[in-house]
Amino acid sequence: MDAATETAPRPRTQARKGRGFFLTLIIGSGVVILALTFLFFLGKDFFIFTWQKFVIEKALVRALPPDYTLEEVERLRLALLAFYDAGKRHEVSDEALYGMSQGIKQILADERVTRQEAEALLAFVHEHGPKGAP
Repeated sequence: MDAATETAPRPRTQARKGRGFFLTLIIGSGVVILALTFLFFLGKDFFIFTWQKFVIEKALVRALPPDYTLEEVERLRLALLAFYDAGKRHEVSDEALYGMSQGIKQILADERVTRQEAEALLAFVHEHGPKGAP
């Protein structure tokens, strides 16, 4: 009978620890997978949206030279927005979108845009943009 009592399972004296941590890891992994799936399928649209709303509408327009007239600012803004909209419709290559974005990033590095840089952006839009661009 002593052998039977030695092999019987012993009652647990402590509750199992680590369940909360394991659930947190599972939930965190699920969130990361969902975020990566979102970026995989909608990454280009998200990129274009953020560049249009935050870089072009806010940073670039504010950094233009003060001697730029309202019509010139609006012409540049609309041309850039149309360029990125054409990229969303796959009328502009991804390389051209990347090149434009890198050019804008370099221009905004010193937080001001010269007249020559603004004209270079317009020239890039007319060269690489869709054929019906303004």
